[in-house]
Amino acid sequence: MPFYKSDPIFGCKSNMENEPFYERFRCSLIMPLVLFWNVKDVLDDLNYYRAKVGVKPTYNILGGKNVLFLVNNFFGFETPFSVPPLHQEIGPILPDIYPDLSPSLSEFLETHPKTMYFTLGTQAYTTPQNYIILLQSFIELINQNILDGIIWSTVKTDISELPPFITLSSNISIPTSNILNNLFPNIFVMNFAPQFALLSHKHLRVFLSHGGANSCHESMYTATPMLLFPIIDDQNSNAEKLEDAGMALRLSRFNLDVNDIVFKVKRLLTDESFKMSAKRMQILAKINSKRKHRGADLIEVVLNSVKYRGNKSDNGEWNVDNSILLKDLITPDTRMGFIKGNHFDVLAFALIIVIILVGALGYGIWKLVYLVGKSVGKLISVRNYAYLKSKKEQ
Repeated sequence: MPFYKSDPIFGCKSNMENEPFYERFRCSLIMPLVLFWNVKDVLDDLNYYRAKVGVKPTYNILGGKNVLFLVNNFFGFETPFSVPPLHQEIGPILPDIYPDLSPSLSEFLETHPKTMYFTLGTQAYTTPQNYIILLQSFIELINQNILDGIIWSTVKTDISELPPFITLSSNISIPTSNILNNLFPNIFVMNFAPQFALLSHKHLRVFLSHGGANSCHESMYTATPMLLFPIIDDQNSNAEKLEDAGMALRLSRFNLDVNDIVFKVKRLLTDESFKMSAKRMQILAKINSKRKHRGADLIEVVLNSVKYRGNKSDNGEWNVDNSILLKDLITPDTRMGFIKGNHFDVLAFALIIVIILVGALGYGIWKLVYLVGKSVGKLISVRNYAYLKSKKEQ
């Protein structure tokens, strides 16, 4: 992994390109050790299953130099870096078939041409107070005619913990149950929603999301600007990348504010640059989404290679040596060793030659200057002697 890549999980930028020295030092040297320590147990478990199928263990987070590593990502969303043949970007991996809109959802979207979709997915959740702030901002957005519809997929949200009333900026209180029971005409609340079908609809204008990878991929594929509310894992990194790409704005779960939400939704709707950036990312997402078939082909190649480059043990199980199995994709430097593989021996020899040549040239120049200086000194001495002698004779 290059030094200019890090992770917001540790308080670092994903792209360290414009960071000061201290941040680059901390995030490039210290935080990788912290990361390894935190995932060591996971790597131990992974190596246990590798051993069960005859694969050698590795403690490289990216799989090692002898392991095929398939990445559900693509450059343009991911910060680009040089990768070996064993590292294959095959994302975004998107299903070919998605569930369609229900009649009630379709009717809601048709009658609400400025709709925002909100969900925190199946793993992320926030505090009851934050949910109330979000619901209050939804009503404010509708009252100010910035949006005319909200679709909220609650998924695993425990709505029973929400406070009973939502107080607006006008000091009017609205029963939370009215919204949760779909008694508020401009807000549609449901448990699970057909997300891709929603994002594909022309009236879905903004996606308020936690920023999970699948949600980001689908939003890019459909060119839907995002308001991101990152909470855990890779979500902060995804939010940073989409914000840098120009198709998203970000909220803070520690300092959630109604006015900030209203302001940012308004920007996403009125600033044409967000839609243009989303369309640019859509092109990348659509083209790169075809590579999932290459990922499947690579897995098939490896599985079939076992028949020809693997060995069966006495009990009939395959013993696999990755350095042989994946030989077609392993760069020769991994077999040459650290010094030869990085050409350090050649570079060291070249450096010695340069030092010898520079030393010889420097010595030659010094010797020439010395001889010239000595000759000039003798000449001056002879002239001074002749001058003094002529003075005495006079």
